[in-house]
Amino acid sequence: MIRVLACAFAALALTFGASAAQAASPLMTFANVSNDGPAGNGDNEVDIAINPTKPANMIAGWNDYGVGNSCGVGFTTDGGKTWRTDWLRGMTPAGGNPTYDYGAGDPSVGFLNDGTAIFTCNAWSNKKPTAIFVTTSKNGGQTWAAPQKVADAATKAGNLDHPMMTIDHYGNRALIAYTAWSGLQANSYGLVSDSSGTSWSGPYRIAADYKSNAPDVFDVSLAAARDGTIYSTAGIWQHVQEWSEQAVVVSQLRPGETAFTHSVKVRDLVPAPMTFPNESWRTSMQASIGVGSGGTVYELTGDNVSGHLHMYLAKSTDHGASFPTQLQLTSGTRDQIMPWLSVTPGGRVDTVFYDYDEASGLMDMVYGQVAARSSTMSRTIVQSGIDGDAQPPRGPGGSPFMGDYLGVDSVPGVVAVSWTGVGPVSQDAFAATIKP
Repeated sequence: MIRVLACAFAALALTFGASAAQAASPLMTFANVSNDGPAGNGDNEVDIAINPTKPANMIAGWNDYGVGNSCGVGFTTDGGKTWRTDWLRGMTPAGGNPTYDYGAGDPSVGFLNDGTAIFTCNAWSNKKPTAIFVTTSKNGGQTWAAPQKVADAATKAGNLDHPMMTIDHYGNRALIAYTAWSGLQANSYGLVSDSSGTSWSGPYRIAADYKSNAPDVFDVSLAAARDGTIYSTAGIWQHVQEWSEQAVVVSQLRPGETAFTHSVKVRDLVPAPMTFPNESWRTSMQASIGVGSGGTVYELTGDNVSGHLHMYLAKSTDHGASFPTQLQLTSGTRDQIMPWLSVTPGGRVDTVFYDYDEASGLMDMVYGQVAARSSTMSRTIVQSGIDGDAQPPRGPGGSPFMGDYLGVDSVPGVVAVSWTGVGPVSQDAFAATIKP
């Protein structure tokens, strides 16, 4: 069943804002993508991608806890004004695959240079090891090929987590970073597709040469440079279950190499608390990475060193050998949750994050922009008044789940953002387009 959903400005509390340094960017479209009930059916971990051949065509993916217990998927052909939504088959019992009976989620989406859409989704089982699936679409997300398994855990006790996919538009290939862990040890890996998105190489171990007293490599993402080098960013944790991220590291997989090495510590980190005071939803400060056409590497992370969770942008102009530029993009008494970036070839950094007010317990979803060669970030508030504790599961014994990431993608003239937001019945998947 495919549902058609339209924009809904009037039904939502929508405000705009900007930093004193720069003016806000104009919002072009705003839509509740999933807009589904019942109240216990929240949607989260929403990712979005723009078709580079037809920017009016976009796709989105999210954790959907409805009848399919799978990844929700949506597409638009009118620039985000209306969306058609469904859920991905082939990975859960409701979708014809009885093996992965625990459900599927952790979606990530992208487009190759020829307009081929790619969707990755994690699948869990009570019977078999965790697996990562990939599917492609040749018609802008209207229909999808049978999912292809590209990785699975070594044993049933293991778990593959956070399969974050990014697109290398310089080399026309998809990149997937993920973590394999059992609660005792976490190592992370990268996969690299061909130009069709259907053949994959790897896994390549991330930060394989990095040595520290923290044993776990977690919270990973990838980006590629024009020269074919793939850069990874990774959080170094004492133990993942202790919420104790200690540092963020950038590594490289150069053409012909078989592991991400040449590792450089970008900065030491003070981790945010797992939950803020009087809140049940959990925080996230996972780093993300991008590379401009000139080879400058950009790494965005959260850091609680000031006593509040703020955003820091590091830059390397020597191909990842050092990161001497460390820009503090935010300050004050509010906390910035789940920052994520997209870097244009010209070096503009587009970001998306939740801006949390501890006094009210509410969040704004914000688009931030750091212009090329700028050291300040402008802000546009896309949606305000988001209550993380309203996200299911609610009540005694429940831990509301906002997810661990938001979505952002950009092409010349358009930035698309996605998030878990305030819907009329439950927390839903939202998307907006912005003129940068």
